[in-house]
Amino acid sequence: MRAGRSVDATPRVARWQARFAALVLIIAAALGGCASLSPVDKPESFSIPAESSDPLVQVAAASVPSAGLSSFRPLPFSRFSLDARITLARHAVRSLDVQYYLLQNDSIGRALLRELRDAAQRGVRVRILVDDLYTASTEDLLMQLAATDNIEVRLFNPFPAGRAHALTRWTFSLLDFARVNHRMHNKMFVADGAFAVVGGRNMADEYFFQSRTGNFVDFDLLVAGDAVPRMAQIFDSYWNSKRVYPLGALVYSKESREALALRFDAAAASDDGPLTVAASDATDALGFSLLSLDLKASSPLKMLQGSMEVFADTPEKASGKSETGDDASTVTSRVVNALTQARSTVVVASPYFVPGKLGMKAIEAIRARGVRFTLITNSLGANDEPYASVAYSRYRKAMLAMGVDIYEVSSQELRGNRDVARVLGTTTGRSHAKIVVIDGNTTFVGSMNMDLRSSRENTELGALVHSEALAAEVSALLDSIRAHGAYHLRLSPEQDIEWVSGDLGQERVQRSEPEVDFGTRLKILLFAPFIAESLL
Repeated sequence: MRAGRSVDATPRVARWQARFAALVLIIAAALGGCASLSPVDKPESFSIPAESSDPLVQVAAASVPSAGLSSFRPLPFSRFSLDARITLARHAVRSLDVQYYLLQNDSIGRALLRELRDAAQRGVRVRILVDDLYTASTEDLLMQLAATDNIEVRLFNPFPAGRAHALTRWTFSLLDFARVNHRMHNKMFVADGAFAVVGGRNMADEYFFQSRTGNFVDFDLLVAGDAVPRMAQIFDSYWNSKRVYPLGALVYSKESREALALRFDAAAASDDGPLTVAASDATDALGFSLLSLDLKASSPLKMLQGSMEVFADTPEKASGKSETGDDASTVTSRVVNALTQARSTVVVASPYFVPGKLGMKAIEAIRARGVRFTLITNSLGANDEPYASVAYSRYRKAMLAMGVDIYEVSSQELRGNRDVARVLGTTTGRSHAKIVVIDGNTTFVGSMNMDLRSSRENTELGALVHSEALAAEVSALLDSIRAHGAYHLRLSPEQDIEWVSGDLGQERVQRSEPEVDFGTRLKILLFAPFIAESLL
Protein backbone atom coordinates (compact mmCIF):
# COMPACT_ATOMS: atom_id res chain seq x y z
CA MET A 1 0.00 0.00 0.00
CA ARG A 2 1.28 3.45 -0.87
CA ALA A 3 0.28 6.88 0.31
CA GLY A 4 -2.21 8.48 -2.06
CA ARG A 5 -2.52 6.59 -5.35
CA SER A 6 -1.69 2.91 -5.25
CA VAL A 7 1.72 2.16 -6.80
CA ASP A 8 2.30 -1.59 -6.98
CA ALA A 9 5.88 -2.82 -6.98
CA THR A 10 6.98 -4.70 -10.09
CA PRO A 11 7.67 -8.42 -9.61
CA ARG A 12 11.42 -7.73 -9.87
CA VAL A 13 11.29 -5.04 -7.15
CA ALA A 14 9.10 -7.23 -4.97
CA ARG A 15 11.61 -10.10 -5.22
CA TRP A 16 14.50 -7.71 -4.39
CA GLN A 17 12.62 -6.44 -1.36
CA ALA A 18 12.08 -9.96 -0.05
CA ARG A 19 15.73 -10.94 -0.59
CA PHE A 20 16.98 -7.78 1.11
CA ALA A 21 14.76 -8.37 4.15
CA ALA A 22 15.92 -11.97 4.44
CA LEU A 23 19.59 -10.91 4.22
CA VAL A 24 19.13 -8.33 6.98
CA LEU A 25 17.53 -10.94 9.25
CA ILE A 26 20.30 -13.48 8.60
CA ILE A 27 23.06 -10.97 9.42
CA ALA A 28 21.25 -9.73 12.51
CA ALA A 29 20.69 -13.28 13.75
CA ALA A 30 24.35 -14.13 13.24
CA LEU A 31 25.49 -11.09 15.22
CA GLY A 32 22.68 -10.95 17.72
CA GLY A 33 23.92 -13.27 20.42
CA CYS A 34 21.65 -13.78 23.39
CA ALA A 35 22.14 -10.74 25.60
CA SER A 36 19.52 -10.56 28.31
CA LEU A 37 18.48 -8.18 31.05
CA SER A 38 18.75 -9.47 34.61
CA PRO A 39 16.56 -8.14 37.44
CA VAL A 40 18.19 -5.55 39.66
CA ASP A 41 17.53 -4.45 43.22
CA LYS A 42 17.01 -0.73 43.69
CA PRO A 43 15.81 1.39 46.59
CA GLU A 44 12.23 2.62 46.42
CA SER A 45 11.56 6.31 46.76
CA PHE A 46 8.37 8.33 46.63
CA SER A 47 7.22 11.82 45.81
CA ILE A 48 7.77 14.41 48.53
CA PRO A 49 4.39 15.86 49.58
CA ALA A 50 3.80 19.55 49.01
CA GLU A 51 4.66 21.75 52.00
CA SER A 52 2.44 24.78 52.57
CA SER A 53 5.44 26.97 53.35
CA ASP A 54 7.14 26.36 49.99
CA PRO A 55 6.95 29.29 47.52
CA LEU A 56 5.58 27.29 44.57
CA VAL A 57 3.03 25.61 46.81
CA GLN A 58 1.79 28.99 48.03
CA VAL A 59 1.42 30.30 44.47
CA ALA A 60 -0.37 27.12 43.40
CA ALA A 61 -2.76 27.27 46.35
CA ALA A 62 -3.62 30.88 45.54
CA SER A 63 -4.21 29.97 41.89
CA VAL A 64 -6.69 27.13 42.51
CA PRO A 65 -10.18 28.36 43.45
CA SER A 66 -11.35 25.42 45.57
CA ALA A 67 -10.46 21.92 46.70
CA GLY A 68 -11.05 19.14 44.23
CA LEU A 69 -10.39 21.35 41.20
CA SER A 70 -7.33 22.08 39.13
CA SER A 71 -6.02 25.16 37.40
CA PHE A 72 -4.26 25.02 34.06
CA ARG A 73 -2.66 27.20 31.45
CA PRO A 74 -2.21 26.20 27.78
CA LEU A 75 1.40 26.20 26.55
CA PRO A 76 1.05 26.05 22.75
CA PHE A 77 4.17 28.09 21.97
CA SER A 78 7.57 26.58 22.49
CA ARG A 79 9.29 29.53 24.19
CA PHE A 80 6.52 29.73 26.80
CA SER A 81 6.62 25.97 27.36
CA LEU A 82 10.39 25.97 27.84
CA ASP A 83 10.18 28.99 30.12
CA ALA A 84 7.63 27.18 32.30
CA ARG A 85 9.92 24.21 32.86
CA ILE A 86 13.01 26.35 33.47
CA THR A 87 11.10 28.62 35.85
CA LEU A 88 9.74 25.71 37.88
CA ALA A 89 13.24 24.23 38.13
CA ARG A 90 14.66 27.55 39.32
CA HIS A 91 11.95 28.09 41.94
CA ALA A 92 11.75 24.53 43.30
CA VAL A 93 13.04 24.11 46.86
CA ARG A 94 12.20 20.48 47.60
CA SER A 95 11.77 18.13 44.62
CA LEU A 96 11.77 17.82 40.83
CA ASP A 97 10.45 14.68 39.13
CA VAL A 98 11.14 14.54 35.40
CA GLN A 99 9.87 11.80 33.05
CA TYR A 100 10.48 11.83 29.28
CA TYR A 101 10.52 9.54 26.28
CA LEU A 102 13.32 11.61 24.73
CA LEU A 103 15.79 13.83 26.56
CA GLN A 104 18.36 14.70 23.94
CA ASN A 105 21.98 15.79 24.19
CA ASP A 106 21.38 19.06 22.33
CA SER A 107 20.86 22.71 23.24
CA ILE A 108 17.41 22.12 24.77
CA GLY A 109 18.35 18.93 26.59
CA ARG A 110 21.51 20.46 28.02
CA ALA A 111 19.66 23.61 29.05
CA LEU A 112 17.20 21.56 31.09
CA LEU A 113 19.91 19.35 32.60
CA ARG A 114 21.91 22.42 33.68
CA GLU A 115 18.86 23.70 35.52
CA LEU A 116 18.32 20.34 37.19
CA ARG A 117 21.96 20.28 38.29
CA ASP A 118 21.68 23.79 39.72
CA ALA A 119 18.54 22.81 41.60
CA ALA A 120 20.24 19.73 43.04
CA GLN A 121 23.17 21.84 44.19
CA ARG A 122 20.64 23.97 46.13
CA GLY A 123 19.47 20.82 47.91
CA VAL A 124 16.49 19.91 45.70
CA ARG A 125 15.99 16.17 45.19
CA VAL A 126 15.96 15.46 41.45
CA ARG A 127 14.68 12.20 39.94
CA ILE A 128 15.10 11.79 36.18
CA LEU A 129 13.35 8.93 34.38
CA VAL A 130 14.04 8.49 30.65
CA ASP A 131 13.07 5.82 28.16
CA ASP A 132 16.18 4.00 26.96
CA LEU A 133 15.41 3.99 23.23
CA TYR A 134 17.40 7.12 22.33
CA THR A 135 19.98 7.31 25.12
CA ALA A 136 22.98 6.02 23.12
CA SER A 137 24.09 9.63 22.54
CA THR A 138 22.92 10.88 25.94
CA GLU A 139 23.88 8.31 28.56
CA ASP A 140 27.43 9.66 29.07
CA LEU A 141 25.99 13.09 29.84
CA LEU A 142 23.38 11.56 32.15
CA MET A 143 26.04 9.51 33.93
CA GLN A 144 28.08 12.66 34.49
CA LEU A 145 25.00 14.48 35.78
CA ALA A 146 24.15 11.63 38.14
CA ALA A 147 27.48 12.26 39.92
CA THR A 148 25.87 15.40 41.38
CA ASP A 149 24.53 14.96 44.91
CA ASN A 150 20.70 14.79 45.10
CA ILE A 151 20.32 13.55 41.49
CA GLU A 152 19.33 10.03 40.46
CA VAL A 153 18.79 8.86 36.88
CA ARG A 154 16.83 5.75 35.91
CA LEU A 155 16.02 4.22 32.51
CA PHE A 156 12.85 2.46 31.39
CA ASN A 157 13.10 -1.00 29.79
CA PRO A 158 16.79 -0.71 28.92
CA PHE A 159 18.88 -2.48 26.32
CA PRO A 160 21.25 -4.95 28.02
CA ALA A 161 24.28 -4.75 25.71
CA GLY A 162 25.92 -2.85 22.86
CA ARG A 163 24.87 0.37 24.51
CA ALA A 164 27.32 2.69 22.72
CA HIS A 165 25.40 2.68 19.43
CA ALA A 166 21.77 2.29 18.40
CA LEU A 167 22.65 -0.39 15.83
CA THR A 168 24.53 -2.58 18.29
CA ARG A 169 21.80 -2.14 20.90
CA TRP A 170 19.23 -3.59 18.53
CA THR A 171 21.59 -6.24 17.19
CA PHE A 172 22.34 -7.67 20.62
CA SER A 173 18.64 -7.50 21.54
CA LEU A 174 17.30 -9.24 18.45
CA LEU A 175 16.18 -12.30 20.40
CA ASP A 176 14.61 -9.99 22.98
CA PHE A 177 12.74 -7.83 20.45
CA ALA A 178 9.34 -8.55 22.00
CA ARG A 179 10.50 -6.77 25.16
CA VAL A 180 12.55 -3.87 23.81
CA ASN A 181 9.82 -3.01 21.31
CA HIS A 182 7.81 -1.64 24.26
CA ARG A 183 8.78 1.93 25.15
CA MET A 184 7.77 4.56 27.73
CA HIS A 185 6.28 7.46 25.76
CA ASN A 186 5.17 9.47 28.85
CA LYS A 187 6.11 13.13 29.29
CA MET A 188 5.80 14.85 32.66
CA PHE A 189 7.56 17.46 34.82
CA VAL A 190 6.54 17.94 38.47
CA ALA A 191 7.96 20.63 40.79
CA ASP A 192 7.58 20.60 44.60
CA GLY A 193 4.31 18.69 44.30
CA ALA A 194 2.75 22.02 43.36
CA PHE A 195 2.96 22.47 39.58
CA ALA A 196 3.31 20.09 36.67
CA VAL A 197 3.81 20.35 32.92
CA VAL A 198 2.19 17.61 30.85
CA GLY A 199 1.67 17.24 27.12
CA GLY A 200 3.33 16.21 23.89
CA ARG A 201 6.78 17.78 23.93
CA ASN A 202 9.96 15.80 24.35
CA MET A 203 13.08 17.61 25.54
CA ALA A 204 14.92 18.11 22.27
CA ASP A 205 15.64 20.99 19.90
CA GLU A 206 12.96 20.19 17.35
CA TYR A 207 10.16 20.47 19.93
CA PHE A 208 11.18 24.04 20.81
CA PHE A 209 11.96 25.45 17.35
CA GLN A 210 15.72 25.18 17.83
CA SER A 211 16.38 22.67 15.03
CA ARG A 212 17.92 23.85 11.78
CA THR A 213 16.08 21.24 9.70
CA GLY A 214 12.61 20.43 11.06
CA ASN A 215 10.47 21.66 13.97
CA PHE A 216 7.21 20.58 15.60
CA VAL A 217 4.09 22.54 16.44
CA ASP A 218 3.15 21.04 19.80
CA PHE A 219 1.09 21.55 22.95
CA ASP A 220 1.63 21.30 26.73
CA LEU A 221 -0.40 22.23 29.78
CA LEU A 222 0.82 23.89 32.99
CA VAL A 223 -1.18 22.39 35.86
CA ALA A 224 -1.75 23.16 39.54
CA GLY A 225 -4.23 21.77 42.06
CA ASP A 226 -5.89 18.41 42.50
CA ALA A 227 -4.32 16.78 39.41
CA VAL A 228 -0.71 17.25 40.53
CA PRO A 229 -0.66 14.68 43.38
CA ARG A 230 -2.16 12.15 40.97
CA MET A 231 0.69 12.83 38.51
CA ALA A 232 3.17 12.37 41.33
CA GLN A 233 1.64 8.97 42.11
CA ILE A 234 1.95 7.95 38.47
CA PHE A 235 5.60 9.00 38.45
CA ASP A 236 6.25 6.88 41.56
CA SER A 237 4.60 3.83 39.98
CA TYR A 238 7.10 4.05 37.12
CA TRP A 239 10.12 5.03 39.21
CA ASN A 240 9.72 1.96 41.43
CA SER A 241 8.66 -0.42 38.66
CA LYS A 242 10.70 -3.52 37.90
CA ARG A 243 10.84 -2.24 34.31
CA VAL A 244 13.03 0.65 35.45
CA TYR A 245 16.80 0.36 36.09
CA PRO A 246 19.21 2.77 37.77
CA LEU A 247 21.62 4.18 35.21
CA GLY A 248 24.52 3.01 37.36
CA ALA A 249 23.43 -0.61 36.97
CA LEU A 250 23.88 -0.32 33.20
CA VAL A 251 26.72 2.15 32.67
CA TYR A 252 30.00 2.06 34.55
CA SER A 253 32.84 4.53 34.97
CA LYS A 254 36.18 4.34 36.79
CA GLU A 255 36.21 8.11 37.22
CA SER A 256 35.49 9.73 40.56
CA ARG A 257 32.20 11.53 41.16
CA GLU A 258 34.12 14.80 41.23
CA ALA A 259 35.71 14.12 37.84
CA LEU A 260 32.36 13.14 36.32
CA ALA A 261 30.70 16.28 37.68
CA LEU A 262 33.45 18.42 36.17
CA ARG A 263 32.99 16.69 32.83
CA PHE A 264 29.26 17.45 32.97
CA ASP A 265 30.01 21.10 33.66
CA ALA A 266 32.23 21.23 30.59
CA ALA A 267 29.89 19.26 28.34
CA ALA A 268 26.76 21.18 29.33
CA ALA A 269 28.32 24.64 29.38
CA SER A 270 27.00 25.56 25.96
CA ASP A 271 25.24 28.64 24.67
CA ASP A 272 22.19 30.08 26.41
CA GLY A 273 20.29 30.63 23.18
CA PRO A 274 17.25 28.50 24.10
CA LEU A 275 16.81 30.47 27.32
CA THR A 276 16.51 33.87 25.63
CA VAL A 277 12.89 33.08 24.97
CA ALA A 278 10.99 36.34 24.61
CA ALA A 279 10.84 40.03 25.37
CA SER A 280 9.86 41.05 28.88
CA ASP A 281 6.34 42.08 27.87
CA ALA A 282 5.64 39.09 25.62
CA THR A 283 2.28 37.35 25.73
CA ASP A 284 1.16 34.42 23.66
CA ALA A 285 -1.81 34.34 21.28
CA LEU A 286 -4.10 33.41 24.19
CA GLY A 287 -3.04 36.37 26.32
CA PHE A 288 -0.84 34.47 28.80
CA SER A 289 2.54 35.82 29.86
CA LEU A 290 5.75 33.96 30.51
CA LEU A 291 5.56 32.07 33.79
CA SER A 292 8.91 33.57 34.83
CA LEU A 293 7.39 37.06 34.63
CA ASP A 294 4.11 36.08 36.25
CA LEU A 295 5.82 34.63 39.32
CA LYS A 296 7.59 37.93 39.83
CA ALA A 297 4.52 40.06 39.23
CA SER A 298 1.54 38.55 40.99
CA SER A 299 -0.20 35.75 42.80
CA PRO A 300 -2.60 34.16 41.97
CA LEU A 301 -1.49 33.33 38.46
CA LYS A 302 -3.77 33.85 35.49
CA MET A 303 -5.06 30.31 34.86
CA LEU A 304 -8.19 28.50 33.76
CA GLN A 305 -10.08 26.23 36.14
CA GLY A 306 -11.95 22.94 36.02
CA SER A 307 -11.69 19.28 36.91
CA MET A 308 -9.09 16.88 35.54
CA GLU A 309 -8.96 13.11 35.21
CA VAL A 310 -5.30 12.07 35.03
CA PHE A 311 -4.43 8.52 34.01
CA ALA A 312 -1.55 6.50 32.63
CA ASP A 313 -0.79 3.05 31.32
CA THR A 314 0.75 0.71 33.84
CA PRO A 315 4.51 0.13 33.37
CA GLU A 316 3.59 -3.54 32.95
CA LYS A 317 2.21 -2.71 29.53
CA ALA A 318 5.82 -3.49 28.57
CA SER A 319 4.98 -7.16 29.22
CA GLY A 320 2.77 -7.19 26.12
CA LYS A 321 -0.49 -7.29 28.07
CA SER A 322 -2.22 -4.83 25.70
CA GLU A 323 -1.06 -6.14 22.33
CA THR A 324 -4.48 -7.42 21.24
CA GLY A 325 -5.88 -3.88 21.40
CA ASP A 326 -8.79 -4.74 23.71
CA ASP A 327 -7.25 -3.72 27.05
CA ALA A 328 -9.85 -1.41 28.61
CA SER A 329 -7.31 -0.02 31.09
CA THR A 330 -5.09 1.74 28.55
CA VAL A 331 -4.97 5.47 27.95
CA THR A 332 -6.14 4.85 24.40
CA SER A 333 -9.19 2.92 25.59
CA ARG A 334 -10.07 5.68 28.05
CA VAL A 335 -9.91 8.30 25.30
CA VAL A 336 -11.84 6.21 22.76
CA ASN A 337 -14.52 5.60 25.38
CA ALA A 338 -14.83 9.37 25.90
CA LEU A 339 -15.05 9.85 22.13
CA THR A 340 -17.87 7.35 21.78
CA GLN A 341 -19.91 9.33 24.31
CA ALA A 342 -19.68 12.56 22.31
CA ARG A 343 -23.02 14.19 21.52
CA SER A 344 -22.22 16.82 18.91
CA THR A 345 -18.56 17.33 17.93
CA VAL A 346 -15.20 15.60 18.10
CA VAL A 347 -11.91 17.17 17.02
CA VAL A 348 -8.85 14.91 17.04
CA ALA A 349 -5.32 16.21 16.47
CA SER A 350 -2.67 13.50 16.25
CA PRO A 351 0.61 13.61 14.30
CA TYR A 352 0.30 9.91 13.52
CA PHE A 353 -3.18 8.47 12.98
CA VAL A 354 -3.53 4.73 12.42
CA PRO A 355 -6.99 3.70 13.69
CA GLY A 356 -6.93 -0.01 12.86
CA LYS A 357 -10.14 -2.04 12.69
CA LEU A 358 -11.21 -1.16 16.24
CA GLY A 359 -10.66 2.55 15.67
CA MET A 360 -12.59 2.52 12.42
CA LYS A 361 -15.52 0.79 14.14
CA ALA A 362 -15.49 3.52 16.80
CA ILE A 363 -15.42 6.29 14.18
CA GLU A 364 -18.25 4.65 12.26
CA ALA A 365 -20.36 4.45 15.42
CA ILE A 366 -19.64 8.08 16.27
CA ARG A 367 -20.61 9.26 12.80
CA ALA A 368 -23.73 7.05 12.79
CA ARG A 369 -25.05 9.12 15.71
CA GLY A 370 -24.63 12.32 13.72
CA VAL A 371 -21.58 13.54 15.65
CA ARG A 372 -19.29 15.71 13.56
CA PHE A 373 -15.78 14.22 13.48
CA THR A 374 -12.78 16.37 12.50
CA LEU A 375 -9.27 14.93 12.14
CA ILE A 376 -6.05 16.96 11.99
CA THR A 377 -2.91 14.96 11.21
CA ASN A 378 0.32 15.37 9.28
CA SER A 379 0.46 15.12 5.51
CA LEU A 380 2.94 12.65 4.06
CA GLY A 381 5.15 15.55 2.98
CA ALA A 382 5.32 16.93 6.53
CA ASN A 383 5.46 13.67 8.46
CA ASP A 384 8.77 12.71 10.09
CA GLU A 385 7.43 9.11 10.10
CA PRO A 386 6.40 8.52 6.48
CA TYR A 387 5.60 4.86 7.10
CA ALA A 388 2.95 5.95 9.60
CA SER A 389 1.46 8.09 6.83
CA VAL A 390 1.36 5.06 4.55
CA ALA A 391 -0.58 3.09 7.18
CA TYR A 392 -2.94 6.03 7.77
CA SER A 393 -3.61 6.38 4.04
CA ARG A 394 -5.20 2.93 4.02
CA TYR A 395 -8.10 4.32 6.03
CA ARG A 396 -8.31 7.81 4.57
CA LYS A 397 -10.80 7.26 1.76
CA ALA A 398 -13.13 5.22 3.99
CA MET A 399 -13.11 8.00 6.60
CA LEU A 400 -13.90 10.61 3.99
CA ALA A 401 -16.78 8.46 2.76
CA MET A 402 -18.12 8.36 6.34
CA GLY A 403 -18.12 12.15 6.42
CA VAL A 404 -15.00 12.64 8.55
CA ASP A 405 -13.57 16.12 8.01
CA ILE A 406 -9.84 15.58 7.40
CA TYR A 407 -7.08 18.19 7.48
CA GLU A 408 -3.44 17.35 6.80
CA VAL A 409 -0.81 19.70 8.19
CA SER A 410 1.58 21.01 5.54
CA SER A 411 4.97 22.60 6.02
CA GLN A 412 4.27 24.85 3.05
CA GLU A 413 0.86 25.91 4.30
CA LEU A 414 2.20 26.56 7.82
CA ARG A 415 4.24 29.40 6.37
CA GLY A 416 0.94 31.22 5.98
CA ASN A 417 0.28 30.95 9.70
CA ARG A 418 1.64 34.09 11.34
CA ASP A 419 2.28 32.56 14.76
CA VAL A 420 4.17 29.60 13.33
CA ALA A 421 5.94 31.22 10.39
CA ARG A 422 7.91 33.70 12.50
CA VAL A 423 9.67 30.89 14.38
CA LEU A 424 9.69 28.24 11.66
CA GLY A 425 12.19 30.03 9.43
CA THR A 426 13.35 27.86 6.54
CA THR A 427 12.89 24.57 8.42
CA THR A 428 10.27 21.92 7.78
CA GLY A 429 7.17 22.42 9.93
CA ARG A 430 5.00 19.60 11.19
CA SER A 431 2.58 18.84 14.00
CA HIS A 432 3.35 16.81 17.11
CA ALA A 433 0.34 17.85 19.23
CA LYS A 434 -1.87 15.16 20.73
CA ILE A 435 -5.20 16.84 21.49
CA VAL A 436 -8.86 15.82 21.49
CA VAL A 437 -11.76 18.22 22.03
CA ILE A 438 -15.18 16.69 22.74
CA ASP A 439 -18.49 18.61 22.61
CA GLY A 440 -16.70 21.90 23.27
CA ASN A 441 -16.27 21.13 26.96
CA THR A 442 -13.76 18.29 27.41
CA THR A 443 -10.14 18.30 26.23
CA PHE A 444 -7.66 15.45 26.17
CA VAL A 445 -4.01 16.44 26.59
CA GLY A 446 -1.17 13.98 26.85
CA SER A 447 1.50 11.87 25.19
CA MET A 448 -0.77 9.47 23.29
CA ASN A 449 -0.87 9.32 19.52
CA MET A 450 -3.95 7.84 17.88
CA ASP A 451 -2.10 4.86 16.46
CA LEU A 452 -1.53 1.19 17.20
CA ARG A 453 1.88 1.74 18.80
CA SER A 454 0.42 4.04 21.45
CA SER A 455 -2.53 1.71 21.93
CA ARG A 456 -0.65 -1.57 22.20
CA GLU A 457 3.11 -1.14 22.58
CA ASN A 458 4.10 2.12 24.31
CA THR A 459 3.08 3.34 27.73
CA GLU A 460 1.29 6.69 27.69
CA LEU A 461 0.09 9.45 30.02
CA GLY A 462 -2.94 11.67 29.58
CA ALA A 463 -5.62 13.83 31.13
CA LEU A 464 -9.23 14.62 30.33
CA VAL A 465 -9.84 18.24 31.29
CA HIS A 466 -13.44 19.31 31.86
CA SER A 467 -13.46 23.02 31.12
CA GLU A 468 -15.37 24.91 28.43
CA ALA A 469 -12.83 27.72 28.66
CA LEU A 470 -9.88 25.43 27.89
CA ALA A 471 -11.82 23.68 25.12
CA ALA A 472 -12.53 27.07 23.55
CA GLU A 473 -8.87 28.12 23.73
CA VAL A 474 -7.64 24.85 22.26
CA SER A 475 -10.31 24.89 19.55
CA ALA A 476 -9.18 28.38 18.52
CA LEU A 477 -5.61 27.14 18.17
CA LEU A 478 -6.68 24.15 16.10
CA ASP A 479 -8.91 26.34 13.93
CA SER A 480 -5.89 28.51 13.21
CA ILE A 481 -3.89 25.50 12.03
CA ARG A 482 -6.81 24.27 9.91
CA ALA A 483 -7.25 27.67 8.28
CA HIS A 484 -3.56 28.47 7.83
CA GLY A 485 -1.40 25.40 7.94
CA ALA A 486 -3.21 22.41 6.46
CA TYR A 487 -4.79 20.91 3.37
CA HIS A 488 -8.49 20.10 3.54
CA LEU A 489 -9.21 16.71 2.00
CA ARG A 490 -12.27 15.77 -0.01
CA LEU A 491 -13.44 13.13 -2.49
CA SER A 492 -13.84 14.10 -6.12
CA PRO A 493 -16.91 13.02 -8.13
CA GLU A 494 -14.73 10.09 -9.28
CA GLN A 495 -14.06 9.21 -5.59
CA ASP A 496 -10.39 10.18 -5.76
CA ILE A 497 -8.81 12.16 -2.93
CA GLU A 498 -8.19 15.87 -3.48
CA TRP A 499 -6.03 18.16 -1.33
CA VAL A 500 -7.53 21.65 -1.16
CA SER A 501 -5.81 24.80 0.08
CA GLY A 502 -6.50 28.52 -0.13
CA ASP A 503 -9.62 30.52 0.64
CA LEU A 504 -13.04 30.13 -0.92
CA GLY A 505 -12.96 31.46 -4.45
CA GLN A 506 -9.18 30.96 -4.61
CA GLU A 507 -8.99 27.24 -4.01
CA ARG A 508 -5.91 25.33 -5.10
CA VAL A 509 -6.64 21.65 -5.72
CA GLN A 510 -4.03 18.90 -5.93
CA ARG A 511 -4.87 15.34 -6.91
CA SER A 512 -1.78 13.54 -5.64
CA GLU A 513 0.14 13.65 -2.35
CA PRO A 514 1.60 17.18 -2.17
CA GLU A 515 5.13 18.16 -1.14
CA VAL A 516 6.56 14.63 -1.24
CA ASP A 517 10.15 14.41 -2.47
CA PHE A 518 11.67 11.56 -4.48
CA GLY A 519 13.67 10.24 -1.52
CA THR A 520 10.55 9.77 0.58
CA ARG A 521 8.72 8.02 -2.23
CA LEU A 522 11.70 5.70 -2.73
CA LYS A 523 11.89 4.80 0.98
CA ILE A 524 8.19 4.00 0.99
CA LEU A 525 8.53 1.84 -2.12
CA LEU A 526 11.45 -0.15 -0.73
CA PHE A 527 10.65 -0.53 2.95
CA ALA A 528 6.97 0.13 3.72
CA PRO A 529 5.86 -3.41 2.77
CA PHE A 530 8.05 -4.86 5.54
CA ILE A 531 6.82 -2.67 8.40
CA ALA A 532 3.89 -4.08 10.32
CA GLU A 533 1.07 -1.67 11.06
CA SER A 534 1.26 -2.61 14.75
CA LEU A 535 4.75 -1.07 14.92
CA LEU A 536 3.50 2.34 13.73
